[in-house]
Amino acid sequence: MTIDELPPYRALLGVDTVGFGSNPSATQATVSAAIPDVLSQAFARAGLREVWETALFPHGTGDGYGLGFDPRFLPAVVTRFFDELQAVLAERDARLRSVARSVRLRMRAALNVGPILEPAPGTTSAAAIGSTVITTHRLLDATPVRAALERSDPDETFLAVALSQRIFDDVLAGRYATLPASKVVPAEVRIKEYRGTVYLYTPNPSGDLLRHGAGGGYAADLAEAEVPPPAPGSTTNTINGTVRGTAFQIGQVHGDLRP
Repeated sequence: MTIDELPPYRALLGVDTVGFGSNPSATQATVSAAIPDVLSQAFARAGLREVWETALFPHGTGDGYGLGFDPRFLPAVVTRFFDELQAVLAERDARLRSVARSVRLRMRAALNVGPILEPAPGTTSAAAIGSTVITTHRLLDATPVRAALERSDPDETFLAVALSQRIFDDVLAGRYATLPASKVVPAEVRIKEYRGTVYLYTPNPSGDLLRHGAGGGYAADLAEAEVPPPAPGSTTNTINGTVRGTAFQIGQVHGDLRP
């Protein structure tokens, strides 16, 4: 590829485990080996086995995992994969309890899309590079994503997802996929050189996330947005470009807001 050619657009999924280093040394290998296993199961249950089997530049990091895939799968990944991953992690937690209650497998995930320079065939490097990759790692480590798990019940909420602005614009606002509006919260992210918006999705909110909403830790942003929390008994609707019903908002949602 020459310098004046745009690298191919790829979807990029990264996951990281919570508190990996706090697990006993004797069980870290068990947790590390479980990461690709639960991802594989979640893709299969979501009807997306092809994504896992044809993954681009898959790589483990010991306490996490990353892979690229064809962007055409993004609507299905957004709509189905993360819910299945939450379910698989909950089941795996029951098995880990038999080892020790101190052993847990909870995940942060980040989903992004953009041009990615892939490793050249025949090279020893397994790393993809580019701003899309860097942004994905920034979102994975962002404070709002970490807070979503810290403020939830560790026995109920096993996954918090960071969707990039591009994923929201192209997939959700583009109406190719839907998610429950009450579970998607935009939040401003400032980490190292990155400044932008992350869209938090928590498949199974619990703890403070239920009492105060996923945006409860960002009072200043909520006040600026002037969006009240949902009324007791309000129903769950979907985000698919047009938001119907009540949704937490921090920052700006792209698309129409209709009552």
